[in-house]
Amino acid sequence: MSSKNTILIAGLGAIGSILFSRLEKKNVELVCLTSNRGTIEIREKGLFVQLFSDDAPKLHKAEVYEFLPEKSKFKKCIVATKAYNNQVLADYLVDYMDDEASILLFQNGIDVEKPFTEKEKDWKITRAISSIGAFRDEKGVTETAVGETKLGVMNYNDIKEIEQWKKLLLSIGLDVLIPEDLNKNFAYHYYLKAIVNSTINPIGSITKLKNGDIIKDKQLLDLIERIVDETIAILSRMMTISKTDALETIYKIARNTSDNKCSMLQDLEKGVKTEIDYLNGKFLEISKRENVEAPINSKLVSIIKTLSDKSEPEELAILEFKSLL
Repeated sequence: MSSKNTILIAGLGAIGSILFSRLEKKNVELVCLTSNRGTIEIREKGLFVQLFSDDAPKLHKAEVYEFLPEKSKFKKCIVATKAYNNQVLADYLVDYMDDEASILLFQNGIDVEKPFTEKEKDWKITRAISSIGAFRDEKGVTETAVGETKLGVMNYNDIKEIEQWKKLLLSIGLDVLIPEDLNKNFAYHYYLKAIVNSTINPIGSITKLKNGDIIKDKQLLDLIERIVDETIAILSRMMTISKTDALETIYKIARNTSDNKCSMLQDLEKGVKTEIDYLNGKFLEISKRENVEAPINSKLVSIIKTLSDKSEPEELAILEFKSLL
């Protein structure tokens, strides 16, 4: 299996399924890599996706694998798995991606690109910072919001490469832009989105509120502001993040995805691992390195891990959260 026109999609969760559906509508040749359970289910039942513009879910037939066929080689890959899978995925893709392959990471979190950039390959790694809203339930995947998507270069300087990804994503109906300075300006947006995810995700997960309801609560709005203050202080030696930008972006995304449960809450409800280590957990790592106090991020990480591991009664975790309010 080898074609310069075929794109490998790694991960068919909510966002991966949305991207698959949009690409398939444009007749892009696709091969998908997902879990054993996902592979069996999609092969038996197909993939149901309802895009924002659709009146009802559409059934898709996907070429999907838990393990790619031998001798498969791909030149392009979109990664939409959970960030904690990246090291295993990068190790696996060494045998299935061309040495100069182009890989687009459609993921949340800080440093998620490192397992790919650290490989002894000439892979060109691009990151997409997006506010697409989506959720998965027993009926399939539903797209709830189509926000802006910013693209940034992680380890190369070839503007043609990132422009190709922009052209492709624009062609499938996404609102895409590339910051003028490929490195400096994208880093700002990279950390800004991490701040957004480090407020909405843990708060939504602990309170079980939908995104729009979070910003209707005065106590939670106060907590959001304190999380923003703390994370900006953590990053202060690395860059200056505007508090106004951070708060406005949080409110905008929460409004645009008002009926959504955040992805972290969806993970907790499914009993699967969350991405807290790549969000508040990364800010906590940076705070220790920079010798900056981070009590709120520390407590949020602790609470989410307690809820995820079920190591204590949920009521105790809620009480711990209330101590922040």
